[in-house]
Amino acid sequence: MLQYLRRFFTDKIGMKCIALILALALWFYVVGELNKGSEEEKRFLNTLLPREEAIAKKLTIKPIFVGKLRQGYTIEGAKIVVVPEYCIVVGTRELLNKIKFAYTLPIDVNGASKSFMKPVPLNPIAPGIYMEETLVEVTVPITREN
Repeated sequence: MLQYLRRFFTDKIGMKCIALILALALWFYVVGELNKGSEEEKRFLNTLLPREEAIAKKLTIKPIFVGKLRQGYTIEGAKIVVVPEYCIVVGTRELLNKIKFAYTLPIDVNGASKSFMKPVPLNPIAPGIYMEETLVEVTVPITREN
């Protein structure tokens, strides 16, 4: 057993050293890229909001519906599903304290009589509040009224 361990560490020592050097080089490269990316993000946020501290906030996404369903049908509000349920926005504390929800662009339900699922972009919130362009999947449950 001892001889096996000795051979494990001493056989092909050159290849093992090269592998170690490549692994370390790759690790330093990845860490450098991650640091560079975070520095670029900080500079970007500072150009957007130079005088004030930027904060992030998690907002629940609410769908907006327009149009009239077919006669005798209704949307079951409790069963509406939005994926993802929330988005992250960035802005000043003063602006974000006034915002409670993020909303989708209007979803047309005119003449609908059965449930459907639709990808919908988010509605921009306000100048000075930045969010990733997010496409959400909204499931609209439509049932016949009793």
